[in-house]
Parts: sequence; structure tokens; C-alpha cells
Amino acid sequence: MENKKIENNLLNRVVPIVLVLAAALLILNNFMLHERGIKVTEAKVILEEELRPAELELVKIVSENCDSCFDIEEAVKELKNQNVNIKNEETISSGSSQGKEFISKYNIKKLPTIIVSGEIDKSEQLVSYFEEKGEIQEGNFIFTSLIPPYFDAASNQVKGLVSIKHIIDSSCEKCVDLTSISSTLEEQGVFVQDEQFIEYNSKEGQELIKKFGVKEVPAILISEEVDYYIDVKDALIQSGAINKEGFYAVHSTVPPYRDLLQNKIVGLVDVVYLTNNVCSVCYDVSVNRDILLQFGLVLNNENTYDINSPEGKQFAQKYNVKKAPIIILSPDAKYYSLLEQAWESVGTIESDGWFVMRNPELIGTYWDLEENKIVEI
Repeated sequence: MENKKIENNLLNRVVPIVLVLAAALLILNNFMLHERGIKVTEAKVILEEELRPAELELVKIVSENCDSCFDIEEAVKELKNQNVNIKNEETISSGSSQGKEFISKYNIKKLPTIIVSGEIDKSEQLVSYFEEKGEIQEGNFIFTSLIPPYFDAASNQVKGLVSIKHIIDSSCEKCVDLTSISSTLEEQGVFVQDEQFIEYNSKEGQELIKKFGVKEVPAILISEEVDYYIDVKDALIQSGAINKEGFYAVHSTVPPYRDLLQNKIVGLVDVVYLTNNVCSVCYDVSVNRDILLQFGLVLNNENTYDINSPEGKQFAQKYNVKKAPIIILSPDAKYYSLLEQAWESVGTIESDGWFVMRNPELIGTYWDLEENKIVEI
């Protein structure tokens, strides 16, 4: 009985405490849920604000005297692809009073351009975009990343209109063609406004050759307007081209071309194929032709002679030929430096400049003229 009385007293003391704790926990839980709800709402508001497009106003300043200039609509299109809302868009001529005011106020040097105002710093992504594409002045963005051609406000001239003059020799049908340089420049974004083809022996051609010190034809003169295309300019300078009187002179370095000092076309190679018709198992001398073409040789006259023919005997005697089949190349082969370097392992270069093959065993089975027999490889 005494124990039961003690238990009842204990319950009477504990139950109120438990009830108070439960009530406290319920209140705390409700408070935490309320606080969490507030934070979720705040986070939602912040997220919605971050996702909201930046509200901007746009002014395009264009030049009416440059039909070939950079298309500013491309820059506008790129801007609109950002998370922005263009509330107002206006186009102003650079020659108008308002246009002149903007140009002076923001020290604008290149046209066309765009001026953007509004929430230009709304997001890090937008700020990064503006920093890459231009500059910020007085809380406004000015686009400066123009690709030539563009209108230069200071000089009142269009910059980046490139002129090209080709000095050619139409009589040389096999001479290297430099017209591909024009196509390459255009592929690199260069605007070629004017392109002329001038015969080297014409009055104008002779004047240009003298003026720019041209020694090989074909040659190409590229106006210094190409300087506005930085990557192309650097490539020209690295190739050894020098700006002289407003043009870069680039001549052919790959034969055949007309050497003006010798006043003749160089790099057209004559080939003599010496065979031995009695050797049916000897390697096919035409293999040599394929190898020559791989070295870039431009072949002119090609003749095949049996080693026992009058012509064959003449070549064999003149150059002390001891093996066949072989090839013999005219002196113009020297204009192909890679071939000349490789020839040391193939044959000899005679005192008259002709290249005589001495080691046909490098290719295949041949006829030994001294032993009068086949040497199989």
C-alpha cells in the first residue's frame, strides 16, 4: 500500500513536467516551421530575382557612310541571347546632333556601336559579358569589340578595307598560283575590297616590281589596311613580310616561278627515265615519278630511253651510268630544297647541275651494266 502511494505521488509530479515539455517542444517545432517557411519564401524571392531578366535600354549608333562595316545587329542579337529584357531600342545616326553628343560624351572611337543602360550589373554573368565585349562608362556599357571593317570616328574614315595587287606571269601556266592567298585572307575574316591582276612585264607591273623590290613572280601586294586584323598582320610579319610604302609584298617561295634576276622561269624539271628492256623483272621506273611528285616537283619534259638506245648510251656515257633503271633530273631540281637534301642518299649532282640516280637498289631489282646481270633485291 505504501509503495502504491509513493508511485502515485511520483506520477503526480512527473506528468505535469512531461506535459510542459511536450507543450514547449510543440511551440518550438511550430516556431522552427515558421522560420523555415520564412527562409524558403526568402530563398524563392532571391531565386526569382536572380532568374529575372535584366531590364536594359539600348541605343545603336551607326554610320551612314559604311555599307561594308561590321554588322552591329550581330552584337545586338548576341546581347539579346543573354538573360536580358530590352525595354527600349533606338537607332541614331553618327552624323546627327544626338549621335555626335554620344560620341563625344563616351569618347567613342569605332562605329557602329551600341550603348546599353539599365541593370547592366544585375548578375555576375552579365558583368563578365560586358567586360569581355567593351567597357563601362558612367554606369553604361559601350560596345568596342568590333571586327573590321569599321568607321574610325577620329579620322572619319573606314578602316580594314584591304586592297590586293597580284603581279603575275600569264605565260607560265605551271607557275605556282598565289590567288589562294586572297581566299585564305577572306576565310580569316579579312574584307578584300579591291583585287587586281597585273602582268609583270606591263608598265604598271614593272613600276610595282621596282617600287617594292620584287624578285620573284608571281607576287602579291597586300595593303596595310590588313594591320587592323591583328592575327593576320602577325602572321605576315612572322613570314618575313615587311610593310613598305603601304603594302606588304609576298612573293612565291615554291617553284616554279619567274626569277626576275635571271629573267627566266625556274623550277620546271626535265626528267630522263633510263630503262633496260631486257630486264623484265627490274623495278618499274615510273615509281620514281610518283616519288618526285611527292616532293612537289613540277615536271616539264619527260623522256624514256632504253639504256641500249642511242640516246640511252649517250646519257650512260656522259654520266658514267652503271645501273638501270634510273632517273636523271635537270638542274632546276635544285630549287626543291627537300629533294636536294634527300638526293645525297640516292645519287650525285654532277658538275653541270644534273641530278643522276646512282642507287636503284633502294627501290628494287635492277640491272648491273658492268656485270651485265640482274641484281635482285
